[in-house]
Parts: sequence; structure tokens; C-alpha cells
Amino acid sequence: MLIPPERLRGFTLVELMIGLAVFALLLALGMPSISEMLQNLKLRGTAESILSGLQIARAEALKRNQTVAFILTSTDPTAASVGTYASTAAGPNWAVQATTDAGLEFVQGRSAAEGSGQSAGATPQFAIGATPADFSGTVSFDGLGGTALPSIVTINVSRPAGTCMSDGGNVRCLNIVVTPNGSIKMCDPSVPAVGNDTRAC
Repeated sequence: MLIPPERLRGFTLVELMIGLAVFALLLALGMPSISEMLQNLKLRGTAESILSGLQIARAEALKRNQTVAFILTSTDPTAASVGTYASTAAGPNWAVQATTDAGLEFVQGRSAAEGSGQSAGATPQFAIGATPADFSGTVSFDGLGGTALPSIVTINVSRPAGTCMSDGGNVRCLNIVVTPNGSIKMCDPSVPAVGNDTRAC
């Protein structure tokens, strides 16, 4: 049975404009939270990259029974530049190099721009810092998985132009904690250190 033409009716222009206005309003209300979520995801990716580099260095030291260094650096972390990395606690890149009988060997490295959606050489979207203030940016693991660190080192990943939740802001900044015995942990300084919450620092 055919439907009469007068009953085949779509949206009117007014209905379509009202629908678009409601959609635009909902999108505008949701944009700040979406933007915050994306920033937090990117920051977590940066922190997890540093955590991964430290874990790779420790695993390589145990496997080789040799000294393997994790280095925060502003130098491009390539095999060609092994041994010449400018170690700095604020370095956005990282490299892992092993000390062998034949000299230094490049194990792995990662540029801060890699996977961050920004071009190489651009200002990093996140700030890297560390405590204590005299931390050089290098963590050397020995064949037993321990380090030569005199005290606990905390590497902080935060937004250059934002405040962390621990300071009352909206950005979930993260810390990577390395102990002298070689233990490595990522934690959230905004989580209260009470109870058994494993996210807390």
C-alpha cells in the first residue's frame, strides 16, 4: 500500500535549526571537560613513557648483569648520539644506554614529541622536573637492579601553563618515584596518602 504524499514529511527548516542550536549548546558545555580529559590523557602518556624507560633500563641491567643508565635529556635520543646525551632533570626526552666491555651501547630512546601530536623541536606540552634539586637526570641501574642514588628521586610531570590538582587546579599531574634499591612507581600527588590507595605518593 502506498503512503499518500502529504504524509511523507521530513524536518522543517525551523526544526532543523532548533536541533542544531541544542547540539551546539551541549557541545559548548562539554568542551571544557573534554579538553581537560585530553590534557590529562596526554600528560599520563608522557609520565608512562618515562616510567617505561626506567623499567627498560632496570630490566636490561638485570638481564646483562651490567650497568645500564636511564637519562633524561634535551638531546635527540638516537644511537648515533650515544654517550653524548646532555643529562638534565628537566629533559623532555629519554635514552637508555648500557655500559659494555666495548663501550657504551644504545638500548632505546624516546623523544617527547613522539606520539604527542606535536612537531619535533616544538615547545613540550608538559614540564619535567625532579627532586632533590641536585638530581642530574641520570639513574644508573647495576646488575642487581639497584641504583647509585643517595636518596629517593621524584620525577614530576606537569603542565607548564597550568596548576596541578594537588595545588587546587584541574590538571592531574603525576610523579615517578625511584628509590635507591631500584623500586620504580608512578603515583598521583593529588591523592591523599591515607589508607591503602596505591595511587598515592
